[in-house]
Amino acid sequence: MPRKTQAEDEAEDKLIWPPLHAHQLLILLEDFVTHGAIFNIKDFKVMAVKLLGPCAKRYRPTQVKSKYHRMRNIYGKFKKLINHTGFGWDFDNNTPMCDTDVWDDYCKANPGVSKFKYVGLPDYEMHKNVFEKSNATGGLSYSSAKPPCDVDDEADIEDMFLHPDNGLSDDHEEAF
Repeated sequence: MPRKTQAEDEAEDKLIWPPLHAHQLLILLEDFVTHGAIFNIKDFKVMAVKLLGPCAKRYRPTQVKSKYHRMRNIYGKFKKLINHTGFGWDFDNNTPMCDTDVWDDYCKANPGVSKFKYVGLPDYEMHKNVFEKSNATGGLSYSSAKPPCDVDDEADIEDMFLHPDNGLSDDHEEAF
């Protein structure tokens, strides 16, 4: 079976997850994040049940989990776009601004971002609240969405960065 194009994947995603349903899921995700959820299969089961009311559609927990991961991926692409040097921001339309040549080059190097040219990322602030913690990168990165760490946490993070193999068994490393 031939692999689907990105456009085909997006069209299928919209059939399964109309914008209103995706928005409802984002509301649930934001609520779970504010209560400290880590997003395991139990959380996705609860979300699937809670979506039944406002969406009038039964989603399987695996569908909710897959949509969560796609939304996180989209947020990551959008965040990379808005942080890219050479882009301005149109606050009225919530879209990036740049020369056509810069946009074309960026789209070639970053598949899946062309849709942001005219629509931006709907519910950007909600996406940020949900996914910012999961998109921090680098050895000592610490998302601004997290509460400030205390001295002990800071020392642990620094120790893990400086000595990544110190005292960790192979079984323990798989958990990360």
